[in-house]
Amino acid sequence: MSILKITDAEFDQLVNYMYSRYGINLSRKRALIEGRLGMMLTQRGYTDYASYIRDILNDKTGQEVSTLVSRLTTNFTYFLREEGHYTFLTSHVFPQWKKAPLLERRIWSAACSSGEEPYSIAMVLYDYFGGIRPGKVAITASDISENVLSQARAGIYTADQIGKLPPEWTTRFFNRQEKERFEVKSTLKNLIQYKYFNLNDPRFWPKSHYDIIFCRNVMIYFDQPTKQAVINRLHDALRPGGFLLIGMSETLVNLKSEFKYIQPSIYQRL
Repeated sequence: MSILKITDAEFDQLVNYMYSRYGINLSRKRALIEGRLGMMLTQRGYTDYASYIRDILNDKTGQEVSTLVSRLTTNFTYFLREEGHYTFLTSHVFPQWKKAPLLERRIWSAACSSGEEPYSIAMVLYDYFGGIRPGKVAITASDISENVLSQARAGIYTADQIGKLPPEWTTRFFNRQEKERFEVKSTLKNLIQYKYFNLNDPRFWPKSHYDIIFCRNVMIYFDQPTKQAVINRLHDALRPGGFLLIGMSETLVNLKSEFKYIQPSIYQRL
């Protein structure tokens, strides 16, 4: 079965749709689009991308759009990814929280994918503080794909997916199911609220709300103007003194930013 090829007009239409709605720049990703959509469309009986795009535009359920977004964004993640960030929290941030407790601390995983990041945050919190009561620390986890949000809410992972966690954490934070699958325990699930959120939509952004924001490996999809707009919103969403954590390969260089540089990939709102 051959992979369906996209025409120039179809490519431009799909690129413009993803950019205008999500800020995702796919203008140089023609091969990626054909590789991730071509076979699927052929299997589903499409003979061109134009018909598929029409179905996307007419989708009232959001399911088709969610599938498109999941296909065209790399939902690659794993537990304790970029471990240096968690070390920074336990060595620099959490000790300060102990000294100056607030009624509630708030953390945002701003591109949570299938849940490994927010659950990692919850495990590190739980391990450091010896337990966390819901209401003491609130973790918000968001994504633009309802498909991956469903996976995250379920919190079910294979033995391979949790294999890099400390062995005692597997017992402490997961319930073993059949066929070598493990479900995150409710003690962690209860700390996290999952929701749909589009970083490119200027509406609904909170002000001075979070103590820590993880927004990692997201801006690689954005052009410079979109990066600038998102960084400004992330700054305003943090409480004064709060920290922004971006991907280890990302930087705020060449962006106008009011953040204070702390160390590579870690910034603070003053």
